[in-house]
Amino acid sequence: MAKYKISDLEKLSGVKSHTIRIWEQRYKVLIPLRTDTNIRYYDDKQLKKLLNIVSLINSGDKISKISKLTEVEFNDKIKALDEKGGLSVKEEMLTNQLISSGLAYDETGFEKAFSNSILSFGLMESYKRVFYPMLVKLGFLWSASELSPSQEHFVSNLIKQKIFAAIDALKPPSIDSEKWVLFLPEGEMHDIGLLVANFILRSKSVNVIYLGDNVPIKNLYQVSESIKPTHYLTFAVRQNQQKMINDYLFEMQSKFNDPNIYICCDSILEEKLKLSKKQHAITNFEAFQKIID
Repeated sequence: MAKYKISDLEKLSGVKSHTIRIWEQRYKVLIPLRTDTNIRYYDDKQLKKLLNIVSLINSGDKISKISKLTEVEFNDKIKALDEKGGLSVKEEMLTNQLISSGLAYDETGFEKAFSNSILSFGLMESYKRVFYPMLVKLGFLWSASELSPSQEHFVSNLIKQKIFAAIDALKPPSIDSEKWVLFLPEGEMHDIGLLVANFILRSKSVNVIYLGDNVPIKNLYQVSESIKPTHYLTFAVRQNQQKMINDYLFEMQSKFNDPNIYICCDSILEEKLKLSKKQHAITNFEAFQKIID
């Protein structure tokens, strides 16, 4: 059983710790547990309940009304919301379901929420509306060492399995299409975004050479000499790595055969990058879609 601090609940739910404490005291919707040394914590069941409460509130319910529901009534409202909720409410609810089931190692619950998302939005829109927000929330815990490696691996591998299956179902690309090399530089291991880009490009009948994570630059030399790619695409996820990325980009541009190089990163890192004319930063999903379209 996982143990969460109130700060963890805040990061995962978006509800301020102060508000969570008020809900505890005034409405008794959560009851914190205690360690042997009297330290407060919350378990998977309480995290799931809080995330479901947030979904109901976002759909228009009041916490005072929610607190009076029996367990059966509460579950019925969540089920009804799942079936009839508006798009923005459904996105938030699916994100919360993926988080709570993933952290609890509940593969059945994760599978249900994942399939619901795909049926509602399709793979590309699901990544944009549901999976990416989920990964951002989990990333807060991961960066603060409050998410265990086993939880992170469990969630990541479930998503990867689904993306690999979607890629396998695509038709082979055209021989004469552009050649995109997808990779993560040395030290980068989080490749879900790269896998989604792989799926999107292949769905456009683009030739993709997928190298995966933690790729030494000497391996890129071999690819460059062998197939002469037209585009390279990479992601920078880790923080405080601008020097390494700048060195990587400089070496690629100076030694490769004048390709277009795209790096997906946040806007903070973008400002610190030294990009040449054929190097481009991508800071949001819409920008990537515009490039490939």
